[in-house]
Amino acid sequence: MDERRQLLHDLDDRIESRVQAIRAERDWWPCQRGCDHCCRHLAHPPELSAVEWERVDAAVALLSTTEQMVVKQRIEHLLEQIADGTLSSAVVCPFLNESEGACRIYDSRPIACRTYGFFVARSHDQYCKQIEGEVSDRPDDLIIWGNADAISNDIKRISGEPIPFDVHYG
Repeated sequence: MDERRQLLHDLDDRIESRVQAIRAERDWWPCQRGCDHCCRHLAHPPELSAVEWERVDAAVALLSTTEQMVVKQRIEHLLEQIADGTLSSAVVCPFLNESEGACRIYDSRPIACRTYGFFVARSHDQYCKQIEGEVSDRPDDLIIWGNADAISNDIKRISGEPIPFDVHYG
């Protein structure tokens, strides 16, 4: 494993540790298989670091031929929308299996997907309205959130600035 991949793997482990700590004390936490609200309401198509794109591409290559075709069609559809300027304000992730409410490449999903719902940034909320509602209903429940800004800086140090979806696939 090259150094960038090892550093990404180490970052994944740190993120998973924070995620499991939050989940362990909160059986009500909504982020789980079948909850795909965030995957159906992306602000824009994925923008990933080079090492994350490598991981995503490798995971897609391991899917069945049928699943690869579905992903390819969804990618092409998003590229057409970007080119035409008709991109929706709620982008559906091209890697989402909508009928199962689950990620087709879950073990290789991007850092943003791993942190969403468990990490917050100083400049804006980093979690969905469902989590916000659940947390506000439990004011005495102290949550030690992960630091989204630190993770973003880490991934940039590992692999550089994010590469836009249309640049990667264009």
